[in-house]
Amino acid sequence: MKRTVCFVMAALAGAYWGMAQRSEILDRVPRVNAEWVETTQDKLEADLQSGWVTLTGNVAVRTADHQLTADFARMNRESGDVQAQGNVVITQTGLGTWRGAEIDYNYKTGKGLAKASVFQSGVFTMHAKEMSCAEDGLYSGTGMAFTTCTNAPGHWHWHLSGDARFKDNESIRFYHAVPYFFGVPIFYLPYWYRSLDGQYGLRTVPGYTSRWGAFLLNSYTLNLYTAERSGGAVKLDSITRADYRTLRGVGVGETLRWDLNQWGRGDLGFYHLWDQSPGKKQKDENWMSTIPYNRYRIRLLHEADLTPRDQFIVRGLYVSDSQIQHDFFERHSREESVPINIVSLEHREHAWAAGVMVSGPLNTFYGGVSRLPEAWLNIVPQSLFGTGFIYEGQTRGGYLERSAAHYDRVSDPIYGYYPGPWADYETVRINTAHRLTYPFKLFDALSVVPRAGYQGSYYTRSTADNNVFRHTVDLGATASMRAVADWGNGWRHTFEPYLDYSWQPTFWNAGQDGDLYLFDRIERAFEWQDQFGMDGVWLPYNWHGFRPGVRNVIQTRGGASGAPRTLFDWDVYGAVQLPTPNGDVEPNLPEEGLRFLGSKVLFNPTEDLSLRAVGEWDVKQDKMAYVDFNVRYRLSEHFNIGGGYLERDHALYDYRPSPVAGWNQVNDQVLYGGFLHTINDNWAWSLFARYDTDGHSFHEVGGFIQRSLDCLVFQLRSSYLPSYTRIDNTERDSDFRVSFMMWFRAEGRKDREDWLGW
Repeated sequence: MKRTVCFVMAALAGAYWGMAQRSEILDRVPRVNAEWVETTQDKLEADLQSGWVTLTGNVAVRTADHQLTADFARMNRESGDVQAQGNVVITQTGLGTWRGAEIDYNYKTGKGLAKASVFQSGVFTMHAKEMSCAEDGLYSGTGMAFTTCTNAPGHWHWHLSGDARFKDNESIRFYHAVPYFFGVPIFYLPYWYRSLDGQYGLRTVPGYTSRWGAFLLNSYTLNLYTAERSGGAVKLDSITRADYRTLRGVGVGETLRWDLNQWGRGDLGFYHLWDQSPGKKQKDENWMSTIPYNRYRIRLLHEADLTPRDQFIVRGLYVSDSQIQHDFFERHSREESVPINIVSLEHREHAWAAGVMVSGPLNTFYGGVSRLPEAWLNIVPQSLFGTGFIYEGQTRGGYLERSAAHYDRVSDPIYGYYPGPWADYETVRINTAHRLTYPFKLFDALSVVPRAGYQGSYYTRSTADNNVFRHTVDLGATASMRAVADWGNGWRHTFEPYLDYSWQPTFWNAGQDGDLYLFDRIERAFEWQDQFGMDGVWLPYNWHGFRPGVRNVIQTRGGASGAPRTLFDWDVYGAVQLPTPNGDVEPNLPEEGLRFLGSKVLFNPTEDLSLRAVGEWDVKQDKMAYVDFNVRYRLSEHFNIGGGYLERDHALYDYRPSPVAGWNQVNDQVLYGGFLHTINDNWAWSLFARYDTDGHSFHEVGGFIQRSLDCLVFQLRSSYLPSYTRIDNTERDSDFRVSFMMWFRAEGRKDREDWLGW
């Protein structure tokens, strides 16, 4: 039978299709756009007197945002009635999909009835014996079955059955509902509500750890408010937690999460735990505060880009004791061992940026620097009046207070303060730093960047309770030469030797006014490299030396775009200390000569293999001071493996040495590795381990086994943390953990590759 194509346009307007203007139809109901209609069918019959058009065989009716397909359909443009039969599917842009054997509805009013219909809304499927739609877009169904499974009805792994009402892409309400799991009814629910947004709903995690006992963690996420605005939707969500741990008791929490578009997004959360045995389970702890029976955590976060150039941030964490993060929020504890509490407002222009902040620890058992407040102004590097000189500057001033971490449960008084009782002082500090550079080339081959800078600091207090002026000068130059060889076969080699010379004399009347208090990188060297003036850091003491290096880069063209890809990047560098011309101040590094040798390597032979290695050798101590080795390899689309080694072994630079010798030295060595193997669409597994190469013991070993169905994912996780002895000879008990997780496959999970985040 010959297929016909009918474009209903102005030529038919005076007959049938021109009887009505475009109707304003609610967005939430199936509708036909009246501006234009395109139909395809095997046979077309039109009754211009009654206004009915009959479409037979492979029927498809399309508008700008609406499509109906069926075996047979009758349409009346004047009344808006549509009658369709046989494999009926109605889809609409931004909304769900309606499927059924027979559908009668009115695209003007939205009223309709569907028999034996299936409605698809996002990841959810709804099947009903009878379904109707009201004018406000509210669907009602009897004998409704609700699921995320993709199998045919009757073969679902889980579903909820009952009478329901729902709005597409919004929410669904069940009455007299019964949940089924693998065809078995579980319990009865007189009323049940669920948002059709996949991020909402109930989350449950059962499991066991030796410190918690058996546990059941429950959270329910609910949308409290949503409103469309010009910049997007404004949302307010609620996350309610109700947890039970057999050895620790009941914990409850409430978090409000918001998204205000240009006014930012954030959350405010409170968690309270009635700890049944805080003393017994903490008997092996040390360096901590008193552990109360009522334990809690209050957390606030808000970040807003008020304008393209203005940013506002507020972050705060207040807890009942020093161990609650470690005991119940371990991931947060690992990511942020000392909470970052800050209120910051920042404005940026092309040439400068300025801001003000208030920050610092809120609990006495967290040590750190408080800024109460501090304002700053940065001038980005820029040409100075077209002279060829480049100027940059930084100025900041405020009231600074440093606090030691105080613990009231220790095995020895020397562990009562970290890093020591002396780390409690405050002052007003004003610091300004300015630098001029003049880049030029010699012989069109050698790039030279001489520099001259000054940094000055004013302190209202010192160890002698006198104000102090501190001055630092930076005189030096960087020279580098680059040679590039294009080999003509898609490879390119870049050879770049460089040399940096720096003289940073520091002056202040230390003998008369006392020593300076140390707060941040303006006065302290936090990283080992900072002690040698690396990366443009202003040193808090005298430095005179040079840093030679050479870099090799090999690139190749790859991929469909042919863009250059770095195959090999190798940087070798060092630091040599020369005699210090200024003798007024003792430098932190009194020895002269070669101080350290370092190397950085990036190796990416294929897009599936990535290797990074950094190693720095302390020549004076004859040992490795810093090592960071990491490799990741994707053997196939389904198998990823990774691992690495971290080592730090060097002294820390601070205002005073700690009475605990181990706190004056960073000495950590850890070897780690793991893999993720997706065997097929149904099975996956993973293993990981961290090993202390100095103590010859494991930090943690664990993994998971995962089974995936078409709509459900089951994951069994397990890990073991062995016991260990601290530097004060106290013991930390081992911990064994098991948890079982289940989630909807259609909703996905972002943290499936947790094994990569050690």
